[in-house]
Amino acid sequence: MAMVLAASGMIGTALAATDSDSPEQTATSDRGIYQVTIRPRNDTVPVGELHEWVIRPQTAAGAGFVPTELVFMAGMPGHGHGTTSEPRVTEYLTDGSFLVEGVKFNMTGLWNIIVSVTGPAGPDRVVFELTVRNRPVDVPNAPTDWSEDELRALASLWLGSLGPVPNDPSNRLSGDPRAASLGQALFFDRRLSKGNDISCATCHDPKLLFTDGRPRSFGSRETARHSPGLLGVAYSKWQYWDGRRDSLWAQAVTPIETPGEMDSARVDVVRYVLTGDGYREPFGELSESLSTADMLDAKRFPEGAGPYASDEGRAAWSRMAAADQERINRAYSDIGKMLAAYVETLRVSPGRFDQFSEAMLGGQSDRATDILSKDEIAGLRLFIDADRTPCLRCHNGPLFTSHEFHNVGTGMAADESVDFGRWVGLRAALLDEFNCRGRFSDASEKQCDELGYATDTDTELGAFKVPGLRNVAETAPYMHDGRFTGLHDVLQHYRNPPNTDEMPSEILPFELNDQEAAQIVAFLSTLTGVASGADQ
Repeated sequence: MAMVLAASGMIGTALAATDSDSPEQTATSDRGIYQVTIRPRNDTVPVGELHEWVIRPQTAAGAGFVPTELVFMAGMPGHGHGTTSEPRVTEYLTDGSFLVEGVKFNMTGLWNIIVSVTGPAGPDRVVFELTVRNRPVDVPNAPTDWSEDELRALASLWLGSLGPVPNDPSNRLSGDPRAASLGQALFFDRRLSKGNDISCATCHDPKLLFTDGRPRSFGSRETARHSPGLLGVAYSKWQYWDGRRDSLWAQAVTPIETPGEMDSARVDVVRYVLTGDGYREPFGELSESLSTADMLDAKRFPEGAGPYASDEGRAAWSRMAAADQERINRAYSDIGKMLAAYVETLRVSPGRFDQFSEAMLGGQSDRATDILSKDEIAGLRLFIDADRTPCLRCHNGPLFTSHEFHNVGTGMAADESVDFGRWVGLRAALLDEFNCRGRFSDASEKQCDELGYATDTDTELGAFKVPGLRNVAETAPYMHDGRFTGLHDVLQHYRNPPNTDEMPSEILPFELNDQEAAQIVAFLSTLTGVASGADQ
């Protein structure tokens, strides 16, 4: 059985099916013993968003029953990808149906939905085909040499289709301009570091599009990974290359006390903010966690104390009263929430690609061809041609990223050391005291579904977060460890990906000649915009 649904690449947007007001499908199981009906609960399929489906199992004669086992699975037969979440059957509905929560499709294309049922006649399964397509577009005077799918892809990648920055329910200060102003000051303040010589901007320099231009970032010493840019990062539900933090604020507090980065102690950071002339009053207006008078009590709050500080500092932290540790943690999380409120304001700006797309979608194809060169247009068409290149599988949506994790054969370094990537990162996120479900989060349990349904399998070994391609031509080097100095090197890697027994890759080589590879690189240069906040 097959159905075709139109879906948006925009975060938070869902569109109805194009071929039916109710895209419900019924099929007979492999052994002919059951009939199974499935449909998306709201008749919509958002790309990159968790959503719900409904399953109704029946006997071959059409009688409803309660199965002893009911499993919903999905994958892409042409790509080898499964869903980037772990769906679960969570509820029995009154009409004999069952609710499936935590479903996420991270790209357009052909998907197989597999429903496994164990009922009165034993186990069986049904396989449905689901084609998820980009939003339909109405282009006046559409150019005859561009297909409908190509125009749909243009619309999905155009920056004008990007929705507003999503509010973070775990951060009560998300979207608060007062918090953003204070967070901006903290972002550039070197006194948050132990040596008073490192700030957040050290590794995320506005003049370098909020990167640092290094293969591997350097705090108090060189780190193991490359600093990703921050423009548009508020649209991502996971932070760091391995996704070890599930919010911007949980990420923001991590490097401040990480050895080898800013090296501070948690108590010292809170004391500095609460007693500093520039921070004391505005911080107090936004956080009631501690008073300045409290922080001046060195016996209760010893200098250098923190859970990740020196041996002496960790011992001092362990001797603190649990209630005082709680107060410090709450104030520290509020510092992170203010930093996050600032980072949320860092937006990507349109490039020549967006000018081209706007002209094309507005029926001005003649003007569009004056915006991009022939090679840039050829590279764009290769980029969106799913039969020729795999680019759109991961680099989709207006930010050119699915925000998910994939193993592209970079888990093993040249010295044969291994970085396990997402496999370790997810476990770290689940254990993080500042995660969405932790006591310092402002979210409800239901608002933390991304954490609850995150994929936790061995397929995440060596997988890293898909970087957005906005400004990519200006933000070398590339990959999580900065191993490639130029985009031509990256294209060569994808044309001939490594695949070893120790760290197998999920990508397959694809055929491009040197001219076509150069055309894709030329297209990527059209994604460069003017950085928000670059005048800092």
